[in-house]
Amino acid sequence: MCAGYIAVEGIGKFEMDVQSKDAFIYIKDNGAVHSKLRSRGFGSVAMNTGDYPIIDINGRDLARTWSILSKPLHPGDDKVQLMHNPTFMGWRAGDRIAVAPTAKLATGHGEEFTITSIEENGSLLLDTVAQYDHQSKFVSSPTGGHPAILSAEVVNLSRSIVITGDDFKHEQCDPSLPEAVPGEQTSVLGCRCSSFRQTCTNGLHTAAMHGGTASIQNARIEKCGQRGVEGKYCLHFHKLHDCPTCLFKNNVIENSHQRGIIVHSTHSSVVEGNVLYNVRGAGIYIEDGNEMYNDINHNVVICPHPFRDSVLSGCTVPGTSNLLADTKDNQSGIFSRANTNSLQGNRVSNNFNGMLLLNVGNGRGDSQNKVCETSAKLGRIEGNTFHSSGRFGTYTLSRNYPKETDQSILNDGHNIDKSLCSGFDSEGNARGKSSAIVNNVDYYNAFVGHYEAGDMQHNGHQSFDNNNLIYWKETKNFENGCSAHITGANYANGNFALPDQATFVIENTHFGNSVSLEANHHCGVGSTGGLCQPTYILDNVQWKNTDTSSKWVWFQYDNFQSHNANQNHGGIFSLAPPDAAVVMNGQTYDDSMFPPGFVSLVSWKYTYLLNLPGEPCVLSSTISAEAGRLYDNSILCKVPLRSLKVWSRNLNPWTAPNLRAEFWFMRGGVDIQATNAPDSSQVIEFHQIASNSPKQGFSLPVIPSTEHSYRLSLTTGDGQIPSDWIVEFSDTVMGNRYSVEYTNLS
Repeated sequence: MCAGYIAVEGIGKFEMDVQSKDAFIYIKDNGAVHSKLRSRGFGSVAMNTGDYPIIDINGRDLARTWSILSKPLHPGDDKVQLMHNPTFMGWRAGDRIAVAPTAKLATGHGEEFTITSIEENGSLLLDTVAQYDHQSKFVSSPTGGHPAILSAEVVNLSRSIVITGDDFKHEQCDPSLPEAVPGEQTSVLGCRCSSFRQTCTNGLHTAAMHGGTASIQNARIEKCGQRGVEGKYCLHFHKLHDCPTCLFKNNVIENSHQRGIIVHSTHSSVVEGNVLYNVRGAGIYIEDGNEMYNDINHNVVICPHPFRDSVLSGCTVPGTSNLLADTKDNQSGIFSRANTNSLQGNRVSNNFNGMLLLNVGNGRGDSQNKVCETSAKLGRIEGNTFHSSGRFGTYTLSRNYPKETDQSILNDGHNIDKSLCSGFDSEGNARGKSSAIVNNVDYYNAFVGHYEAGDMQHNGHQSFDNNNLIYWKETKNFENGCSAHITGANYANGNFALPDQATFVIENTHFGNSVSLEANHHCGVGSTGGLCQPTYILDNVQWKNTDTSSKWVWFQYDNFQSHNANQNHGGIFSLAPPDAAVVMNGQTYDDSMFPPGFVSLVSWKYTYLLNLPGEPCVLSSTISAEAGRLYDNSILCKVPLRSLKVWSRNLNPWTAPNLRAEFWFMRGGVDIQATNAPDSSQVIEFHQIASNSPKQGFSLPVIPSTEHSYRLSLTTGDGQIPSDWIVEFSDTVMGNRYSVEYTNLS
């Protein structure tokens, strides 16, 4: 079939089922223009109320469209061995395949081959030898979870139905065309001139628009996308609302640009088993922020080019409507403004970012100011693998704090009562919806994690050989009052950049070689952080790190503020109470991060802890030079430590007083303070994020117990702490998970 465009309208149906032969849908560049699809389009359009156009395409069925290497592929090899039997998958001699890069940080190359024959043992014989290394590696989970498969993806690029067309063509822009979405500088009517675009690069595009349904399975789409023209993509569900029959399955998109698969203002659709290879821009893209309950499962997105390629720059593409998701800024294999969707079993290789959930606004396009993006519930995110990314693997950007709101499909994914998006209700109670990212695997990326994210757990996470195994700036306690931020996880070979705020619980987790725990990551940089005194609780954590060539723990000491009221050196590491009790009772706690006999540590700056009777705390360097280096010259304690925070009001960093903390150790309650001098004291300097921020006050680590007492006073005036300041001791999560903790304070 060959045409300038093909449009299904009214109650029409386009049906194609080709199992034993090959078929082509060829879209020509002949100047034909449809009123909605425009030029070089294939798709369906509901033009009027009551229209229900249908597209139903099904090529030769494949049981699987991709597998992974079961043995490495090295330069000079002409044989591939897979985890799955190629014959059972439906693969045949003559099929084209591609092997994903597995080099670190988006520096690898993908390779394409043709299968010349399939041996009885399932090995694929190739038409040419490999030029690059492609890894095959399997890591068992020491915590009893799923193994991590750190192997190159192998995808089948052949299909019996091919949607193709004339080659890409550069077209000059037209300054008179109307803008589709204010600020994005694109038009649905053609190539609109913009500050960053004078030409557009147009191929074919497909879309199911405004109503009806579409099912496209086992097809190959190539030379698609119209860079710089709004809404012209390779596979596109466009404003279909609730569409459970909408299906893109087992397709191939290759040699295309301006994104691959787009779900736009559509709910309940299924995008499954698709392969995207050499698609420039975002691979799978969820567009406006109102999309809900779409199943994005078991897809593979491979960029075959290094990000630093001087011509191609990986799979980035300039000139689209999204200067973040498609360009060198933050091009992503999977990009979404809507969190309430399922992302399961997907694999992304060699893109700049693996998965980017971006929640910065209130919806886009027709959903603008109708969606609380930062409050959207987290859908089922499970079993995805993101590797070899130039920047992030798993990634949520900006503020991600899921809540129970009234967003629903019945409201087209919009929030009706915006007050439900607030972090607190009218009585001051926090809102939140506890959620989890489950069994994701990240490796060979620069970063993994979040900027600001709360009520979001990493469950069964496996992260290896990333520059930052976790990179997290701010968080909060879980709304349910006791969940761990990380549970059942496995980490090795990389930095672990921990956030400020809250009591951050890590439980049932294994740390392997070459792991370094960074306290208070990014606190005091820009507007990030609070008082920079989080507590990190290690609950049944196995520390298997035997690499003593680099620090195991480190703190912040650099000042990134415009003033000197910077105390970002906080952060308390402590064994969970049951584990600490084992050590404090004189028993050995196997695989502890701490030296024998110790249960907590903090920065060396809290010197009052070093002057206590019986020396419950010592500088790590007094144990040995190696201990001093491994623990960043921190203070190690044989007793637990918790945070004490004093939140001030209306102070500024140039005139604020300091806080004097006096401590009576093992002397009972506050009555002793009237007759006895303190055992130790320290002046705690004022801290403020930025210059006019309510994130201000004082913080210090304290020893919890009714056997001790503290006295706090200001260093100016009468020393009294104003009654409207807030004093926080420890955290409710400690009482909920373990037992209530106390201190005596005056």
